[in-house]
Amino acid sequence: MAGCSHEQPCQDSLLQAERIIDQHPDSAMLLLAPLNTDSLATTQDSALYGLLFTEAIHRKGLTFNDDTLIAQSEKYYRNVGNNDCRLARSLLHHAIVRYSQQSYAEAFALIKEAEEMAAQLGDPAFCYELYAVLGDMYDNAYDKTATLHYYQRSLDAARQARNDQWAARMLNNMATTFDQLEERDSFMYYMQQVEPLLPKLDGVIRAVALCNMGSYQLKEGDTIAAKQSLIQALKLTYLDKANYLLANIAKGEGDFNRATNLWYQTLQAEELDLQIKAHEQLIRHFSQQQDFRRSSELSQRLNDLYRRSSELSDRTGIHGMQQQYERAQAEQRQYRLVIILLGIASLLLLLLLSLSYYHRWRIRHYNQLVSDISIQLTDMEQLRQKLNQQQQTDQQQQLLAADIIARLRTLAQRGQPASEADWTALVEAYRQHCPQFLTMLSSINSLQSRELNVCLLIRLRFQPSEVAVLTASSPQSVTNLRVRLLQKVFHLQGGARDFDEHLREC
Repeated sequence: MAGCSHEQPCQDSLLQAERIIDQHPDSAMLLLAPLNTDSLATTQDSALYGLLFTEAIHRKGLTFNDDTLIAQSEKYYRNVGNNDCRLARSLLHHAIVRYSQQSYAEAFALIKEAEEMAAQLGDPAFCYELYAVLGDMYDNAYDKTATLHYYQRSLDAARQARNDQWAARMLNNMATTFDQLEERDSFMYYMQQVEPLLPKLDGVIRAVALCNMGSYQLKEGDTIAAKQSLIQALKLTYLDKANYLLANIAKGEGDFNRATNLWYQTLQAEELDLQIKAHEQLIRHFSQQQDFRRSSELSQRLNDLYRRSSELSDRTGIHGMQQQYERAQAEQRQYRLVIILLGIASLLLLLLLSLSYYHRWRIRHYNQLVSDISIQLTDMEQLRQKLNQQQQTDQQQQLLAADIIARLRTLAQRGQPASEADWTALVEAYRQHCPQFLTMLSSINSLQSRELNVCLLIRLRFQPSEVAVLTASSPQSVTNLRVRLLQKVFHLQGGARDFDEHLREC
């Protein structure tokens, strides 16, 4: 069963034909000849066969009257959607078939779709062929500006592919276009680029190059060289332009019969401009010969050609289609721009909402943080106060345990006042155990020694009667002194007990 299967050989033949079809369409056609759509096992093979067969026919300068084969290939590659290169090629060659069937609107839509894909593919061979076909379409519509634009793009692709045959073909096309426009300098510029390539050319491309070279040599005044170039071109293939130029040379040599015959042959040329020029030459010749009947007939036919020339672009409708395409592209760009702007606006709105949410979250976070810090500060303050109280308590206990305190209590019980040494010992005990309290009292400049001693005793919770004994004063004088100290130390009004409370809190 494996030996009888034709699926793999068919696939190999198709892939081999695809590899060589750009450079060798005749060889590709030989590979495709044994195959047909009935002999192919898969839809994939049938689609590739239809594409390659159509490409080979077109590269041989022929075309189809039926687009069924290439339409099936295009449909397959559209549906599969995994091979943009083959889809683009299918679009291009389907456009060529539809153009030959004079379905200009559909052909233009197909080739414009292929053109949009070309930039993404980056295939020089495809771009060369695509832009060459577009140039020919615009040339047939007598839009020479667009023609030269696409021929130049095709030339750039040919040079990128490093294919001299393709480059020469586009240089010939551009030279021919400038020759038709009678722009001599541009025509000569491109012919000078073709001339170094002549030895590498063959077939129709060489014939067209030789024909253009003959036209170039005629403009340079070298009739002999021009005649040789044109004759060599006609040996390779028949060219209407070569016939027309040889007719002009024959006229210059005085061979009017040969010139007339060649002009009459050129009346059947495919190029409308050559038909017009041949008519003009014949009318001029017959007018000089006073053959007014023939010149009148040719003049009427020439008027029809002028009318055809002016109506040609309208018949193909390419200008209207181009404008419609440009409007559609502009609308599509505007639509994409609106979508992009809406997307940007949505993103900005989302960003603003996110920032707003983040801002509120940060505020809540900061408020919580501030609250936590405030609580911690409050706790720390309470702890500090407790520590201070504990420290004061410890200091107070240490102070109460000092020997001088016991001595003073003993003196108070015996009714004996304290001596200067005792007061000095008391101050020293405060300095050692409660330096802050002593510093606070020392900061009061007007505080006298007796007042300082009273403050030290009151803070140690000595009774007023004990203070009176130790300071050798009356109880009433001690009471009065405490009232005065309340104002002096704390700047408050009140009684002696108020002073005692404030002092013991220090």
